[in-house]
Amino acid sequence: MDDVRCTQMLDRFLTFYDQAYHEPPHKRHELWMEYYDFPHTPPGYQQGQLAKEMVEYAWTKYYHVYDKIQYFDISPLELNEYVDHIKQILHSTTYVDVNVLFFVGTFETDPFVIQEKHQYILCFPVELPGGQTRLIQELARVVHCRQSGLAPSHTRTLGQLIFQEGLAIHTTLEVLEESGISDPYFSWDEESCSREPNRVMMNIQPHLHRTDYEALYSFTKGTGASGFEKEANYTGWLVIQHLLEQGRPLYELARIAPDEVDTLVERALLSLMNQAYMTQPQE
Repeated sequence: MDDVRCTQMLDRFLTFYDQAYHEPPHKRHELWMEYYDFPHTPPGYQQGQLAKEMVEYAWTKYYHVYDKIQYFDISPLELNEYVDHIKQILHSTTYVDVNVLFFVGTFETDPFVIQEKHQYILCFPVELPGGQTRLIQELARVVHCRQSGLAPSHTRTLGQLIFQEGLAIHTTLEVLEESGISDPYFSWDEESCSREPNRVMMNIQPHLHRTDYEALYSFTKGTGASGFEKEANYTGWLVIQHLLEQGRPLYELARIAPDEVDTLVERALLSLMNQAYMTQPQE
């Protein structure tokens, strides 16, 4: 039996916000430390950076999501149902021990996973749009990491990140489809990276073995080698879609060993680019 539970720091955030709302701006950081004091540092953040960005840059936005934060509610039973569904799709029998910590970030803070031996803490900011879909995606990432041994944090290669992103996205889509839920969150139509897939794949390929945070950040949140955001996420979508079309189901892909992932991603990219070249109109 899995151990899936949840805790929240939303009440503490609201206490901080209510107190700071009536105080001058220079008091906000002190009140943040007193009433909120979120204990984890998101990947890529410096110590104290989260508090600084919340009180200086994101402050005016919290008014618009106050009710969303105040009335946010999810039960451990619902989280367990998501994990069970994901494990069924991935044919996973591996025990999952995860605490989902709901908190408030900066509107730019992504969900992130902390691993402590075989236990995971999934820190999930509730102010983000597409909450249900993103939550399922992050839980899919946890289940996959637990099953495969891949790292959930920024200690992985870019190739592993691409693979994890693609597998989590496609697993989430299957959960949504089987649950009869429609969500436009995963539509690539509005993402500029989807306009030039061949260029994105060609330019990301030389970076697959990089593990530095600069590369992992630039190909997800920042600007990648082709000048777009979310290049790694989109590439992951393409790679897993290609492998599925080759007859390799999600549950088989989820079992691939960490040291085989980069080679698999590299070969899939070469196959996709060769396929694109072969289907170009000949002059």
